[in-house]
Order: sequence, then C-alpha cells, then structure tokens
Amino acid sequence: MYELEENKIIAEVKKRGSKRILLQMPEGLKPIGFELAKRLEKETQAEVFVSGDPCYGACDLALYPKKHIEADLLVHIGHAEIPGEFPEENVLYVEARAQVPIDEAMSKAIGMLETEHAIGLASNIQHIHQIGRAKEILQAHGKEVLVGRASGWLKYAGQVLGCDYGSVRAIAEKVDAIVVLSGGDFHALGIPLATGKRTIVVDPYQGTVKDMTEVCRRLLRKRWISITRFKEAKKIGIIVGMKSSQMNISLARRLKGLLEDAEYSTILLCATEVIPEALESFLDLDAYVEISCPRISTDDQDRYRKPILNPEEVMIVLGKKKWEDYTKGMTLEEWH
Repeated sequence: MYELEENKIIAEVKKRGSKRILLQMPEGLKPIGFELAKRLEKETQAEVFVSGDPCYGACDLALYPKKHIEADLLVHIGHAEIPGEFPEENVLYVEARAQVPIDEAMSKAIGMLETEHAIGLASNIQHIHQIGRAKEILQAHGKEVLVGRASGWLKYAGQVLGCDYGSVRAIAEKVDAIVVLSGGDFHALGIPLATGKRTIVVDPYQGTVKDMTEVCRRLLRKRWISITRFKEAKKIGIIVGMKSSQMNISLARRLKGLLEDAEYSTILLCATEVIPEALESFLDLDAYVEISCPRISTDDQDRYRKPILNPEEVMIVLGKKKWEDYTKGMTLEEWH
C-alpha cells in the first residue's frame, strides 16, 4: 500500500557507512517495522532498533533516543522533512506515499460540489503525488482548481500538516471550497478552522468523501465551552512540550506574564507526552495551556476533565483576540 523506497534506504545506509540505525514511524506504519528492520539488517549488516514510542509528525523526531543508543542514522518514515529544520542531524526521511487509486472517490466529491466553481486542492504527504490527478478530474468537470504554494514547514505545494495550513490559507479568498486528499479527519478538520471554507475530505483508502462542516461546528461548540470554563479557573498549568520542534519556552513565559497580569496564578510545566493520565496528578490545578502541538487541545479535548487551551484560545480569554477572528468570521449564532 505504501512506497517505502527500501532500495533507497539500503543504498543510503551503505553510502553513509551507518553501523547502527534507529527506525521511527507513526502508529499506522508500525506493522511494517519488523519486515523493514529484518531486511535492513540482512542487506546492510547494520544493527537496527525500531522506536516503540508514539510519533506524531516530522516535528517529533526521535533525536533523544538516537543519541542515547548512539545510532549513526535516524530513518524517519511517513513524513516529509521540515525545510531548514535539523540540518545538522543525521536523518533520512522516507515519505511512504500511498499507492491507492483516487478516481472513484474524487467522482463522489464532485457530486458534493455542484454549486462551487473555484476549488482549492490540498493533501497530506501520503497523497501529495496524486494532487495532479485530482486536479485533472476536477478540471474535467468544469472546475477551476487552485493549489497553494509551499511555505513555513511545508515542503510541497498543496501540502498540509496538522499544524501548518499555509498552502490553503494562501488561496482561501479565491476559492469556494477545498478538497483534501487524506485518510481520516485529522488533516481535513484543520482546514475549515484555518480558512473558514467548506472542506470535503477524500479518503482514498476507504473510497469515501465527507463534508467537514458539521464536524467543525461541533468542535467549535466544545472549544467555546472549554474557553468559558477556563475563564473561571484560578490556578493554571502552562505546559511546554519537549518534542524536537515543539518546545517554545519564550511563548510560555509570555503567556505566564499575561495570565498573571490578569490575576490568574500559574506554574510552568514541561512534558514529553501531554496526556490526561499525567496531568490528573496535579489535583490543585484548575486548567491548562499547552504549548506543544496545537491540535492536542482541540482533537483530544474529550479526554481531559479540566479545560486545556492552546495559546490562541488564551488570547480570547484575555480579550486580546476576538472569537470571530478565531472562527474566521463565524459568529456565535451561526455556529450554534
């Protein structure tokens, strides 16, 4: 199902003379870990470790384990490199592009876009090579298609990450709706939040399509409840994520100062994994701000018994940002 470029990995390992390799992959690709590790051992004679820790993206490189086991090379599977990040690290990225057809699912998407003419097109990394085909299908049905340029953490035009939607923001004002190629809702949900545009997710694995509008509305209703509950809190924990590209101590200090100026009492926390089980031990805290992956507070909110906000939502609590700016112009009445 995925193109793992195994021959390329083997050739690169031999070229670099690597003696110890750490393989890292997200949960959905871990079933291939055994076979890949055994082939690398056989073909390269290198010692191979497979990371058992969760992996959430290209921002979550296993640099600490790589250092501690003294690996020569980290083979990071399932994500594209972040331009300009970690140039000094010995990391090989394998994008693991999906080999599944998209035509049938794209035809279903067209049936949901009868009134929209200008369509934005986006994809996660697994389907980025299929954007051209998706564009052809849309254009064959009379649609004008726009693909946003790469910027920020994005390597390819049209690419989206769970934390970077610069490609779709660049075209949002010019399109009537956005189609995204992606398995599941994760990447798709961030698009209407980032742009305010109707978003249709095309899932090539399942051959299905889905309008994300109501999913987005439900999430925003829950976010408003969390923001309201946060306002009533007195003791706040500000969590600094310790992942390789997520740590932002300066932002944590700034938010601490702003919250204490507003008469909240705060402490700074740090955590490699921001999970409910770890936070529940802080019985005297009323709420949290997480400065790591911005999707933790939104996508996982039902798992937390206490309100947990991202920095943008804290600005709403403090009156420094309007809710309508956060929801791209959608008023309370509209999303209710």
